[in-house]
Amino acid sequence: MNSLPKLHKFHKLYRWIPAIALMLVIFILSSQSYEQQDLRPDIQSSISEQSVADRFGGISFQYAGHEISIESLGVAGFIEFFIRKGAHFFSYGLLAILVMFALYPQRRLRRFLLAVMISFLYACSDELHQMFTPNRTAKFQDVMLDTAGAIFGAIIMVLLITWRQKRIGQRQ
Repeated sequence: MNSLPKLHKFHKLYRWIPAIALMLVIFILSSQSYEQQDLRPDIQSSISEQSVADRFGGISFQYAGHEISIESLGVAGFIEFFIRKGAHFFSYGLLAILVMFALYPQRRLRRFLLAVMISFLYACSDELHQMFTPNRTAKFQDVMLDTAGAIFGAIIMVLLITWRQKRIGQRQ
């Protein structure tokens, strides 16, 4: 009988492995210089620059004090910007989902808030880490984008939990 509480504690820790693994992947990627992650050569060889320029050439906006446009970044740089920001958003959305999974069986609202807060704090630490990585910069806007992704992921998780509970309730 004594081993059952220990097993239960291990089970709770076991649920954190996916979230910690994703945090490790994010840390490793943040440790790479911009040059190691440069997607522009692959993008240039994969697309018709003229076609993209014709469709999106009129788009221009500011992000972290820099103009984002085909004119300022080139076609490959423009596309790379959206790939990188999408990766920020979705990786932190997944992180929030995995943290909510790890926090089970806490109440849904508590899991939601903790998942968003943990993701936000990790995003802050990730941007701080990038300050010490060659040719990388810390951006407040990236923390906000990461947090928006975490909120999105946590909302998706809440909707999935709600849907599952309703479905299980209908079976009974």
